[in-house]
Amino acid sequence: MTIVQSDLVLPHVGGTRVAPSGATTVELVNPATGAAFAEVASSDAAQLDAAVDAAHAAQREWARLGPERRAALLWKWGELVRAESDDLAAADTLTMGKPLHETQREAPSIANRIRYWAGMADKINGRQLPIIPGHLSYTVREPLGVVGVIIPWNGPMGMFVGRTSVALACGNGVVAKPSETTPLSALRLAELTVEAGIPAGLVNVVTGDGSVGAMLAAHPRVEGLQFTGSVETGRKVATLAAPTFKQVVLELGGKAPNIVFADADLDAAARGTAWGVFSNTGQACVATSRLLVERSVADEVVERIVAIARGLKVGDPNDPTVQLGPLASERQHDRVCDYLKLAVAEHARAAVGGSPLPGPGYYVEPTVFVGVESQMRIAREEIFGPVLSVIPFDGEAEAVELANSVEFGLSANIWTSDVGRMLRLADSLDAGTIWGNTARLLHPGLPFGGFKDSGLGNASGEGALEGNTRLKRVSVLYGADLQGPGFGG
Repeated sequence: MTIVQSDLVLPHVGGTRVAPSGATTVELVNPATGAAFAEVASSDAAQLDAAVDAAHAAQREWARLGPERRAALLWKWGELVRAESDDLAAADTLTMGKPLHETQREAPSIANRIRYWAGMADKINGRQLPIIPGHLSYTVREPLGVVGVIIPWNGPMGMFVGRTSVALACGNGVVAKPSETTPLSALRLAELTVEAGIPAGLVNVVTGDGSVGAMLAAHPRVEGLQFTGSVETGRKVATLAAPTFKQVVLELGGKAPNIVFADADLDAAARGTAWGVFSNTGQACVATSRLLVERSVADEVVERIVAIARGLKVGDPNDPTVQLGPLASERQHDRVCDYLKLAVAEHARAAVGGSPLPGPGYYVEPTVFVGVESQMRIAREEIFGPVLSVIPFDGEAEAVELANSVEFGLSANIWTSDVGRMLRLADSLDAGTIWGNTARLLHPGLPFGGFKDSGLGNASGEGALEGNTRLKRVSVLYGADLQGPGFGG
């Protein structure tokens, strides 16, 4: 496989690459250089209809195979993904600038997500409900039909596999819409489903900008919708999905509190904080972008994080020694640079970094701001870049108040050696995922979803089953001495 098969990248519909009838394209740009290298064709309404039709037809075949056969085919898909992990890693590095040494570790691991859901395919069960004597009542989980998957640019292959594999394990067909700037890995992953023997048309990838995603969200024959992206876009997607009562899962933004107490292992906390906010150049919804640190150790912790930041190598993501690549696009670079200027206007002070780096490419320095107040925009809004805001606190109550003071509630980190304190804070924090003395522990079997403006539903673990199936209850009268309801008799 070559990463880019031609200068014009085509959608994957009905089991093959198909050109849409329209002539609209989106330029693909290498963020490490700022140079365009190809164009991707934008799917139109007719092509989206064809993708949904193909998914419906293939889904009926897929459902008839039964869970054991579906599991075997999913496992085969995982094997092919593992075999092509180097090319998939290179595709994401090319389109979003994530360092190659990171994508090369990530690509084989996503095959394990497929394997997990392959193993779950025959374990999606209902329950017997012994409620009323003389009646057998039970529930079954049925596939929705066709699930729309809209994924962002900051984790193209991982999010495609994470959302698609669970949908397939539950018996659904899929129409996916990757970001217009990072479609390559999703397109190849869809092709690999066909090579694995999964019915052609079960997994389709339409391409283009947000208007294509909007058509997918509103499509009347799409029964479920999985969206990952910004809060603003998530609200629009939910509104578009509402008229047809789609089952919707929204994984939205975050502004994760990273709470460090004086009794914590400060070296581990500093390393975890720095990795949590600087890896993937800070472009993660769970980035540890708010350091809430007990005042008595604030200077010490900041000193350690600053030392780590100064030692990070920023540059060409294909260089195996580079730890921070570019931001994923010129638009994202401009956004982060605007926040760097805003921080200065708000009278925060850069303990390290604080500036863009000269091009070509969309680079900024890893940055730590001190002198930050909780009401500042840099402390409340999702920057989505390698920017850390430091806010000291005094005592548990203030830590909880600061942590819960923003509109987001996706994840939170707690660093302390006091088990009781760890559990008290875990109970008090408004976040869907709590990490104690660690960061970004993820697994397909562990739930992951947000509170407040960070989302709706769950994209992983048992919650993902609820987002990809519908629950049916069956009650059958079997008692010989019982009579069902009716007139007379």
